[in-house]
Amino acid sequence: MDKRGAYYLTCGIKSAWHGKTLASYDNDDRAKELTKKYLSKASEAVKDGVGVYLWGANGTGKSHLLNTSFMELISKQYRVRIFSMDEIVDKFTSSWYSDEDKQELDNVLRNVEFLGIDEFGKNVDKDGKPMYLPDLVKRVMESVIRFRVQMKKPIWFASNTEPKFVGTVFSEDIASLLREAVMTIPVRGDDYRKVIGRKIKDKYS
Repeated sequence: MDKRGAYYLTCGIKSAWHGKTLASYDNDDRAKELTKKYLSKASEAVKDGVGVYLWGANGTGKSHLLNTSFMELISKQYRVRIFSMDEIVDKFTSSWYSDEDKQELDNVLRNVEFLGIDEFGKNVDKDGKPMYLPDLVKRVMESVIRFRVQMKKPIWFASNTEPKFVGTVFSEDIASLLREAVMTIPVRGDDYRKVIGRKIKDKYS
C-alpha cells in the first residue's frame, strides 16, 4: 500500500474507497452537484462550522459521496476523520477507561476540520418508522454533535434517516442541533448493491 492509501486509512477511509472518486459517482446528479458546490466553498464551511447531511435509501451512494468528498478535502490540505456510528460510540465509551483513547478522541473532535459519521441512524424500517436505538447511543451522539456544533466544527453524516425523523429516532435535542449545523442533501437513485450483486453473480457463477 502506498503512503496515500495508508494515510486514508488513518483518516477512517477504508480501502474499498481508495480507487473511487467523486467524479465516478453517477447515481444522483443533483446530489453530486450539491456536494461539489459545498466542496467549492470548503473554507467558508470551516469558518461557519457547517457540515452536510446525506440521506436516502440503502445503496444509493451516500457513503461514496462521503468518502470521496473527504478524499477531495484531504487533497485541499484539510484534516478529516470518518467513523461509522458504531465505531464512534465504541471509541467514546472506551475513552471512559483509557486515557490514550480519551486523548485520541479529544484530538479528533477538537482539531480535524471535517468529521464524518457514516451509517448514522440506520435504525428505521422500510417505511421510515423508527426502530429501537439504545439510550447510550443517543447520549454519545448528542455529546459528540453538541461539542462539534459548539466548537463550530463541521460534521458530515450519511444516513438512512430522513431529517424529519431524526428527532424520533434519536432525540429532539439532536434534531435541533443538526438544524443549525448541516446542509441536507437527499440522495436518490437505484440501489448500487443490486447492480454489484448481479456483476458478482455473472463473474463467479
